[in-house]
Amino acid sequence: MTFYLGKHGNIRLRRGTDAFIGSINASIKPDDINTLLERLGVDDATDNLFTGDRVDIATKDSRGLAFIPASNFSPPTIGKVFSAYINVNAAGGLRLFPSFVDSINNTRSNEIDLQAFTGDPIDIVISVRDVRFNILGNVSRYEFNTSRDSVDLTALSDKYRQQHSAGLISGSGRIECAFDHTTGSTEEAPMIMLQVIQRLDLGCAFDIALYLTDKEVVPTVPNIFYQTTAVTTNTGITVEAGGLVSCTIDFVTTEEIKLIIGKPSEYILKEDDDRIRVEESLDFLLQEVTD
Repeated sequence: MTFYLGKHGNIRLRRGTDAFIGSINASIKPDDINTLLERLGVDDATDNLFTGDRVDIATKDSRGLAFIPASNFSPPTIGKVFSAYINVNAAGGLRLFPSFVDSINNTRSNEIDLQAFTGDPIDIVISVRDVRFNILGNVSRYEFNTSRDSVDLTALSDKYRQQHSAGLISGSGRIECAFDHTTGSTEEAPMIMLQVIQRLDLGCAFDIALYLTDKEVVPTVPNIFYQTTAVTTNTGITVEAGGLVSCTIDFVTTEEIKLIIGKPSEYILKEDDDRIRVEESLDFLLQEVTD
């Protein structure tokens, strides 16, 4: 019989879900564009968008996204949909970047330029999405529970209670980790879990993979993990004098719960059953950087 230590596993987190986790509507006025700082002012951004989020910006306006230069589109003409990673400052100003690491580090040399426009405001829809899993850093413990609800089919004339075996399956869990807003390599900062619950309009859904064993950690064992979509229901912070600041995150599942053995977790399946590797993870810091 083989026994496994807890250090064989980990948690991989995707900020959003497979598709879109929601969208917010905004109206961009000419005064919302700051071409000096390359910031785009968006109402409700501080309540819904976080540095490092990948967003799709779309409009139905005949002028298209007139505040984004045509050189950023392919072909080079102003389009109606644009995708980028964002850096969000304290005032809700968005700076656009082509990569995740640039948005986290606020690398201004790689920022996407904005341009001024005139006339009426442009109505836009900002949708948040993500396609990659990152390891959640500083996790000391997690638990995950699944249960099946029995469906009572007892009729008035029955002498014995009958229960249908194929009831509904639900799941819930708790993550305990040390608080940190900085990460490195492939790790996602625990702070993101405290932020996700505060997405007021977009909701706090995320994809999570709970690894019992991870081949990348111990090459001699297969990947065994639960994968599901969940929402955060409760977060807590513990601060002790002389002790580490720790976090607890409670969540419940909202979609199918899969127990997977050996299946790669960072590939995107295509219609021809082939697969492509998603963007490699890079070192980054989850912290606000001075404009």
